[in-house]
Amino acid sequence: MKLIKLLAVLVVAVVLLVVVIGAVLVSQANKVARVAIEKGGTYALGVQTTLNDASIGVLSGRFGMSGLRVANAQGFPGPHFLTLGDASVAVSLGSLNKPTVELPHLNLNSIDVRLEKKDGQTNYNTILENLKKVSGSGDETKPAPKPTEGDGKKFVISDLSIRNVTVHVDLLGGGDALGALTKVTIPIDEVKLQNVGKTGTGVSGTGVSMGELTGIIVQAVLAAAVEKGKGLIPGDILGDLSGQLASLGDLSNLDLKVLGDAKGTVEEVGKKVEEAAKDAAKKAEDAVKDATKAIQGLIPGQKKDGK
Repeated sequence: MKLIKLLAVLVVAVVLLVVVIGAVLVSQANKVARVAIEKGGTYALGVQTTLNDASIGVLSGRFGMSGLRVANAQGFPGPHFLTLGDASVAVSLGSLNKPTVELPHLNLNSIDVRLEKKDGQTNYNTILENLKKVSGSGDETKPAPKPTEGDGKKFVISDLSIRNVTVHVDLLGGGDALGALTKVTIPIDEVKLQNVGKTGTGVSGTGVSMGELTGIIVQAVLAAAVEKGKGLIPGDILGDLSGQLASLGDLSNLDLKVLGDAKGTVEEVGKKVEEAAKDAAKKAEDAVKDATKAIQGLIPGQKKDGK
């Protein structure tokens, strides 16, 4: 009887040990994934990229992440350049051990992008110039950033879906009291890409790295903003952004599709602020006149008109 109890205790101990080891391994795997994504984004975009959480489902074969944030370019007031709510993907566990990981689907949800122009400079220029260096389409006289983006794994994605995208375009004043002069908001229901890493040459030939994938996603979102923002985004920004995207390479081989009929909006904040300031000044002037008349009425021998 004592032997049976001892065996039972040993079995429970072994099971607990396996669970603890499994939990540690999963935790380490999650950390490795999070660090790889952060390094890949920072490498590709040239600004700090952080991720709140990454989780690998050992039994389910699913990967998820949430709270991705790409910092804004230095000197611009927006809280970020890009944020991602969450992402999910189903993946074969066996493929995770291979140099190239094949993903049938990758779904990204709730992306918020801020494009800003201030004093003749744009925040997206920093991002796209760095992407040019990473993709090899930039100034060849300048050294490309050192590849510190992770463990070197490549990814092939059959279907990449980017849903619920909101692009904000802000034309900022030169530090005056009016602040933002114009704000454009462009909602995009979905952006779809196919066969990322399967076809073509270069970064789309034999799989893409985490940094290259980040760059493709940003490029696709900005290309969708250009398509949906015609007639809304000021012409100088639209032309500049289109030209910079063209220099990064064509996404047509990835069958880029922009879906949804939602219309963007333009808000001329500067004029509204100016009108509000004039209205407030007029009300203040009227209040002073009323107060003056009231005081004059209290002074003996003085009429309200001051005579």
